[in-house]
Amino acid sequence: MTLRSLAQELTEPHLKSIGGRIGKVPSLLSELRDAVSGSSDTGAGGSTSKQRILVNATALELLKKIDETIKPGYSDRFGQSPPTLETCVELIGKNPHEADWELWFTEKLEWAKQEIETMLRPKKLRRLDGITCPSCQQKVFGTERETCLYADCWLDNDTLLPPSEWSVECKGCTATWKGQKEMGWLLVALAPDDC
Repeated sequence: MTLRSLAQELTEPHLKSIGGRIGKVPSLLSELRDAVSGSSDTGAGGSTSKQRILVNATALELLKKIDETIKPGYSDRFGQSPPTLETCVELIGKNPHEADWELWFTEKLEWAKQEIETMLRPKKLRRLDGITCPSCQQKVFGTERETCLYADCWLDNDTLLPPSEWSVECKGCTATWKGQKEMGWLLVALAPDDC
């Protein structure tokens, strides 16, 4: 993805395929800002009392992290104090840069895009409960006794990918398996001994 298209996706409404249908979606930064806090509503019966606004701390922390990453780069590149985050990103996308700056900004905007999408639309993963990880030999990990193995096997919420396109990750030891060869090995390793 080009620097310009990354900047546009972060700051402008754009077309996106969702569930096989194409529609206009808001910019990623505006979606993140909306996720930080919900709107306040009036109470029942038309009273003027307002409910307190809940803050999504994860979204707020991510917004702060993106702001603290992009703005100093903008200042260094353009030699001026940075405007709002959205304006910084727009100007970064519209201006030509030397190769080093182009690469740096592309990496940072790609990272921001990925982080926002992961937070707002987490992938549907299949937990592999009760299955021992072939790498660390654990079924669960941590004080909360969380499941170790998760399979990324869905194209969308309703469509299962072919097994050759799956990936499996152990949350306990961070080992990963993907691709036909590695998935074949993993399936053999997970098979019961009496098969």
